[in-house]
This record gives sequence, C-alpha cells and structure tokens, in this order.
Amino acid sequence: MCKLTAILLLICGTISACSSNSEGPDNPPVPPHPDDDIVFYDDFDSFDFSVWSKETHPSGWTNQELQSYSPKQVSVGKDGEKSVLILTAERRNGYIVSGRVNSKGKKSFKYGKLEACIKLPSTANGLWPAFWMMGNNDKEWPACGEIDIMEMGDAEGIRTGNTSKRVNTAIHFGPDVARHQQEYYAANSTTDLQDGNYHIYAAEWDRENIRIYIDGTLFKTFDIKDNPYFHDQFFILFNLAVGGSFTGITDLSGITALKEGQKVSMYIDWIKISQTK
Repeated sequence: MCKLTAILLLICGTISACSSNSEGPDNPPVPPHPDDDIVFYDDFDSFDFSVWSKETHPSGWTNQELQSYSPKQVSVGKDGEKSVLILTAERRNGYIVSGRVNSKGKKSFKYGKLEACIKLPSTANGLWPAFWMMGNNDKEWPACGEIDIMEMGDAEGIRTGNTSKRVNTAIHFGPDVARHQQEYYAANSTTDLQDGNYHIYAAEWDRENIRIYIDGTLFKTFDIKDNPYFHDQFFILFNLAVGGSFTGITDLSGITALKEGQKVSMYIDWIKISQTK
C-alpha cells in the first residue's frame, strides 16, 4: 500500500530485496538508486482496494484465452515468511478460472521506474503470466498505449523447450485496431526464471526510452522519443492467463501445466515506483 515517503525510505533501506535483509537466489538484490524518490510501495500485507481492482471476465474474453477471471482467484497470503499477492489458476470440472488485477483509475504514473518482485509458476505448457501497463486514459486499445514488461510462456518457448527462460517484452500502439503497431522483443534470460525463487522485473521510463530490466540486468530498450502514445499516465496490471494466442494453445487438451483438479499460483512480493528527484 502507499505509505508516507519518510516511512518508505526507512522501509526500503532495510528491505534490500524481496522483503528480506539477506541476498541470495531467493532474494535478488535491489540496485540502489540514490537519485530517486520512492513515490509508491506496496508490500501486500493486505489487499489495498484503494489501489487495486480485481477483474471479472468470461473465458475467451480476449486473446483466445481459455480461463475466465474471478475475484475469488486473487488473494493476499503467506509464501513462507513473505506476505504476497497471489493470483491462482485452477482447473476444475473442465473449466479454468484465474486471477487478474489492475490499478486503473486508482494508481497511475508518468515516467519513473516501476519494479515488482515476482515468483512464477512453471508455464509449460499453457500458462501465460504477465506484468504490464496500459494508458490511464479514455482511449480504446491500442490508442491507449500498452507496455508489456514481462510475459512468459509463448508458443516459441514451448516449441524450443525454453519456457522457463524465454521472456517477452513489447510496446503496443496505434490509432485503432486496424492500424495496430507493436515493437516486440523476446530472448532467453541468463537464468531460469521459473526456479521457485523471486525475481525482479522493472521498467525504467523517461521521455526518450523505456528500458526493461530483469534482476537488475538490462534486457531491452524501446525508443519512444518520437512516439506520442507513451507520454501519458499509465496504470499497472498483473495476471495469470491460461492458453490463448500467445501460447499457441486454444484448446484445453493442449494445457499440460494445469491438470484437472490442480491449482498453480503467481506470487508478487512487492511493487514500487520511484521517480528522479
């Protein structure tokens, strides 16, 4: 939840990574940014309805995804000693239901660094976790603008057996669907990002560029200085989709990552926004 800046600075001085004072594979270090002020921080000790909304959608609502979204699949709970936001996908009685949250109309920002500490489930085959942003305006997609910070589980990763390392990032824009444009990048990370540990995904956004980082390492830079779609307030989304066009799986029979009666979860330990002083 959003806390007073003085409290945030104290907390973040002691929380060096993923709610822990020690570094290690389960607690990647947060690089210091002495020239930045933390303007928003949520460690998910509770679900803050003043910041987040739980979404409800039927299956097939978008991107040929197989799951429906229900608020019941979004919770705050414990993962070991961490208090975390949990998005749970569940397959029961031949249907899949999962969780999705957004901060539209509640928490948005323009320029700065957005970071989240996330533990992902094994995506192969069929899970599609995402951490992303959309323009907090009254424009329809893609005119609103979209920034995909992290997506995993795409069809190419399934084909090559690299789903635990292959990361996708993209920006989407254009005046309407017929004239949709995107800049897309996918590559393998240097480490397994579905290893049962938490990893930090970040977008550093200014007037000229959007830089995507994974565990403090630069992954991709998008040049936006002449792109009018990325100079507005943007809100934040987390979701755990199942199947769909991104995965190349549009039938339940192709989903092997989530069997009948099984549950899998995406955990978010914390999220923060910092902006240059």
